[in-house]
Amino acid sequence: MMKIIKAKIAPIIMCIVLLSAALPMSISAQGAINREVENHILTQLNRARIPNAAISIIQDGETSHILKDATQDSLFQIGSISKSFTGFGVLLLEDMGLLCVTDPISDHLPWLVTNYRGTPVAHNSLTIYTFLQHTSGLTSDERRFPRAALTETADEFVARLIGMELAFYPSTAHVYGNINYIILGLLIEAVSGQSYDEFMTEHVLYPLGLYNTFTNMQRAYETGRVIGGNRLRFLQLVSWNPSVSHLTVPTGFIYSDLSDMVRWTGIHLGIVDISEQFERVVRRSHENNHGTINPFAYGDFFYAAGWYVNHERGTVHHNGSTAGYSSALRMLPYENTAVVILGNLSHGTVAFGALILDIITGGAFVNIRMDIFTIFDIIFGILTIIGIVYVGLFVRFFIKLTKRLRSGETVKGKFSFKNLFGLIEPTLSLASFYIAPSIIFSTSREFYLEYTPASIHIAEIAIWIMAVYSLTLLWAKVFVHPREGALH
Repeated sequence: MMKIIKAKIAPIIMCIVLLSAALPMSISAQGAINREVENHILTQLNRARIPNAAISIIQDGETSHILKDATQDSLFQIGSISKSFTGFGVLLLEDMGLLCVTDPISDHLPWLVTNYRGTPVAHNSLTIYTFLQHTSGLTSDERRFPRAALTETADEFVARLIGMELAFYPSTAHVYGNINYIILGLLIEAVSGQSYDEFMTEHVLYPLGLYNTFTNMQRAYETGRVIGGNRLRFLQLVSWNPSVSHLTVPTGFIYSDLSDMVRWTGIHLGIVDISEQFERVVRRSHENNHGTINPFAYGDFFYAAGWYVNHERGTVHHNGSTAGYSSALRMLPYENTAVVILGNLSHGTVAFGALILDIITGGAFVNIRMDIFTIFDIIFGILTIIGIVYVGLFVRFFIKLTKRLRSGETVKGKFSFKNLFGLIEPTLSLASFYIAPSIIFSTSREFYLEYTPASIHIAEIAIWIMAVYSLTLLWAKVFVHPREGALH
């Protein structure tokens, strides 16, 4: 009997071993990275619920890779790291003698006429560099400045920009705003006579050997290597790949893979051979060229041409996030050390840049904290549960009300401010849902519906159920008051 069992078990075990060997590894690491560091990073990726990630660590002349359900040529949206490419393109045009960053931007975009407090802004005040440095007075406040619509042409978008009222006078403050780099994309097209995609591909990407970086979404998808985006819904992942306007590509929607991002990083670290012209552009992209202010109140931290630069700490970095992706690129140029991370969960990977850099430079094994979007998702989940409870209450109330109406045991009630108390909770909830995000995030409803966890849509229905129930209850207490007992 035992022989028969052993004879049957042996082939089964062999099959399991062979199948395990045939299955692709979901997580892999390559290079000389410390095993303890690797395990900690992979643990944090799982804690952050990031489904696919590609990480490179450059240190001591070696490059290590950590891949989670991805390869080095998997394509991700790189978010606002795209600005470093757009800034490079503008500075390249300057090096080619086609513009100067101190030029008033209206010299090249005559339609760009702005106002501040009802008075036209001086021609010489709004320079190209104020847009590179986010000191133009244009911000991400979509209540004040337009968002490029999906089907909108450049001319239609431009028509909405004419005569904009700036949030502050140029060069007096630094406030990050994607619209600055949308306009720089239009500037590149106006000066070069080519589309943004054509100019960047022909004059920046291919000459730098970046053949897997795409400023055109369609061409990226044609490769078949794009990793789809995701967002949270009740702490689970759902696919999320909204279409975007081609006008927004310069500010956050370039696609690239890990191999190209490592090369881009090496270019900025000075460890990749490039032409003298490109070397000049790289240096200038890290400098506070003609900046009239130090936009930050601490250290020597400023925004250059698509990079946050801190000469005091010796860091150059930028994060990126879109609706479905997030990324981070952090460099220590004086130490030839850098971290690149690409992931397909909105905001999920942003914190990893600093975390990994701290690990490899100081051995600080810090855990990823719960980000604001996960907290929102939990709140939306709680609201949804409350909404389900209210559905039950509403059904119970409706059945009870119907029975009493049929019995004819009713008299007209009287209005009382006490009866309004039941509306306070849903009213506050609705107000927080529709008003608070605009106040807190200074953005449009369309934006936060797109970027927050998908559970927001179900939570919104739950809040309306709460409001309708409370309003119906108030109506019944005032107009359908029973002689005996009370409606609850």
